[in-house]
Amino acid sequence: MALKPRVKVLHTADWHIGLSSWKTQREVERLEEQKECLDEMLAVAKEEKVNLVVHAGDLFHHSYHPPKEAIRLAVDTIDAFTQLAPFVWVVGNHDWYAVEPLRNFFPEKVVVIKDFAVRHLEDIGVSIFPLPYLSLARFLGSGPGSESQSSARENIHGYMEKWKESRRSFFWNILVAHVTIEDLALHYLEANANREVFLKKGDLPSFFHYGAFGHLHDMIPLREPFPIQYPSSLVPDNFKQAGKKGGGFVVVELCEGEQAKITPHFFESSRLLSFDLEEKVDKKAVQAMIEEHLGPRRNYVRLRIREEIMDAEWCRSLKELQGENWKVVMMEVIPRERESVEVEEPVELGTIPQLFSRFCQDNNFPKEVVHLFEFYYRNVLEEGEAE
Repeated sequence: MALKPRVKVLHTADWHIGLSSWKTQREVERLEEQKECLDEMLAVAKEEKVNLVVHAGDLFHHSYHPPKEAIRLAVDTIDAFTQLAPFVWVVGNHDWYAVEPLRNFFPEKVVVIKDFAVRHLEDIGVSIFPLPYLSLARFLGSGPGSESQSSARENIHGYMEKWKESRRSFFWNILVAHVTIEDLALHYLEANANREVFLKKGDLPSFFHYGAFGHLHDMIPLREPFPIQYPSSLVPDNFKQAGKKGGGFVVVELCEGEQAKITPHFFESSRLLSFDLEEKVDKKAVQAMIEEHLGPRRNYVRLRIREEIMDAEWCRSLKELQGENWKVVMMEVIPRERESVEVEEPVELGTIPQLFSRFCQDNNFPKEVVHLFEFYYRNVLEEGEAE
């Protein structure tokens, strides 16, 4: 009985080349930082002598007309990777419209996938089973809702049944997907049940040897029903990642008779720091507090200030804080705790506050926004009744 060849795979996702962060407050271009990360990843690929590079979607940040500098960086980087191994790219939601006009820029060893057809990489004994980003509207021609999710999963199940016919017994089966596992959906801003199809782990066939996932911008390992990994993004851009290691990727080694060996690699290009200010202190004291926690390279800072101590001039001075390798890029208000207001008639399901609450939940707004809205809404109701 022939054995499968040993294979090393570099698995990456969510480069978002061309990204600008914190546009509404203090915009930061991330292209130079992204290039440093890609150079570091390329060096690891060379050192590890990888046999395959898999990109699980969102190579670009702009689905329409990526900036020329972003295109140039992507093309140069992928060309360098193809000098080492084949490069498979399964498109994500940010890639969809950018793929066709750019396809001709890439070398022949780049496999760009936006359908569900299995690709067999004969030279290395790997079969790629692709799940590009699944928009509810594009996939079903329908809007949000639990019924749409169920219908979408039924359709996907049909594709997976066809996949079983395409298996080759002596090939490694790798599922490459830009998708959200339903169990993770509540914890990540990228996931949205109104826009995309969620997968249940129980829906996945067990014949895969590895799941190369993308979309959630975090390093997330799952062990069932087979080894699945999200490899994070190139650069951290969401303060839910504050205090964590930066972006990253993984190297996966597949060897007959053994579990997939997954080795994570983290970038040190930047760090996100978040501080809550409970009392009004001198600007120099805030600066000293920040500088105690700085990483060696770039540091992006969020300040969260209690509503009770808000002062416009003081806040403006804090917003401009920066140092040699750090800057304040975001400021948020922590709403003061208010006693709940009792009303004679409870707010019924389906009224304006509940609709607003659902809207905030779908768009991952903080709960404080909902509480403030409900407070002011009830105040308006009481004033109307008093008049």
